[in-house]
Amino acid sequence: MKRWLFFVVMLATAAFARAGLVLEQEVDQSGGPMPGKTKLTISISGDETRVDVGDQFSSIANVKTGEVTSLVHPQKIAMQLPKGAMDEMRKQAAKKVSKPNLKPTGRTETISGYRCEEYTGTLGGLELTYWVTKDVPDYQGIRDQIEKTSGTDPLKGALGNGGDLPGLPVRTIVKSPEMGSSTMTLVSIKSEDVPASKFTVPAGYKTMAVPGGMLPGAGTH
Repeated sequence: MKRWLFFVVMLATAAFARAGLVLEQEVDQSGGPMPGKTKLTISISGDETRVDVGDQFSSIANVKTGEVTSLVHPQKIAMQLPKGAMDEMRKQAAKKVSKPNLKPTGRTETISGYRCEEYTGTLGGLELTYWVTKDVPDYQGIRDQIEKTSGTDPLKGALGNGGDLPGLPVRTIVKSPEMGSSTMTLVSIKSEDVPASKFTVPAGYKTMAVPGGMLPGAGTH
């Protein structure tokens, strides 16, 4: 549960904070404790972001107020992080993580209909590969919004990159000796209205505060 909670919160707070935007991604994990494929749907409207991890988990975040709620659908539970937790996670991430040393390989490939260029690098023992494109309309505007909200991305580059990549990442591959290989691919990106109901706790869900010991980074200062 703790691993999934961190995963959902991380994605929600590092996600694309743009009005009326829906992104679909596929994560393929090979090796590690949770192998297999997972569909991610990221919905954004104004300051509110929702990430759906398959049909099991969701996370709702307001990047302005710092409020984060994780939904566990099978048990109909809504777990709320205390206000200020998001800012604290960003501070801890900023202290501990540097950016990857990315370099172009010269290789190109068409992924999800976009012409992409390959960049590779390493970070803390991880092998990183990014396939980036300039073909997504207003990709720089999307990147700018990513930079404003990417505080808990542990790779400091999977989403924001601090301008190190000349385009938008369409596919990100992370290889770790302990966790195996994880591939995240952008399947589609759409500009559309997102209903307000997406950012509210569904009826019938039991609301509870997240225990302190389950917060990302708890006990690791």
